[in-house]
Amino acid sequence: MRKIVKNSVITVLFVLVILSVFPTTALAKNYEPRLTAPAGEPYYTRELNVYSQTGYGMPNCVAYAYGRIYEINGTAPLLNRGNAGQWWFINKSNGYYDYGSEPRLGAVACWSNHVAVVEGVSQSGAVTVSESHWGGTYFNTKTFANMYSHYGQRFYGYIYTYNPQDEDEEAPAYKMEETYFAPQEKNCFTALEFAVNTNSRMNPNTNALFAMD
Repeated sequence: MRKIVKNSVITVLFVLVILSVFPTTALAKNYEPRLTAPAGEPYYTRELNVYSQTGYGMPNCVAYAYGRIYEINGTAPLLNRGNAGQWWFINKSNGYYDYGSEPRLGAVACWSNHVAVVEGVSQSGAVTVSESHWGGTYFNTKTFANMYSHYGQRFYGYIYTYNPQDEDEEAPAYKMEETYFAPQEKNCFTALEFAVNTNSRMNPNTNALFAMD
């Protein structure tokens, strides 16, 4: 009994920690934050990643961000060219994705020469990102209270590349047409109706030879 209580307390504490560090992540049904390095997934390799295919794969911030967007959406990102300092302006000029200053899960954080992907936003507003670095660290995560001080670069904002699918809005299995229940000939009768009427009236297709009076 003590062991069960102890395990329950540990579980509750673990959930509280997750909610305090990644509240929006923990409550998002469809979003799974990446907190560990990619391990051969096709989104980050030459199989699907356009940056890897052209010789600019990880470690590289845009190659990683491209792969991460591909991974969370399941479709190839519209941002598929340019370097980290160009993504913000390429997106704005082409209208690929919405953008703004509010951190959101799955958004691409853009600086003057770096991009990263938002993996969590705390209640205090601190932002946790996953990232890669050209010619440097293959993968890491960091939490920042102030995005404007990150790497001493100018912070542009967030590109909202994540397109969550709402599981509560599934298409119906079938559509009921208005004319589906059109008026039909009565074919159900009470015992009293059957007693006072002939079988031929109850069953108009029955041969009159078998009708009962």
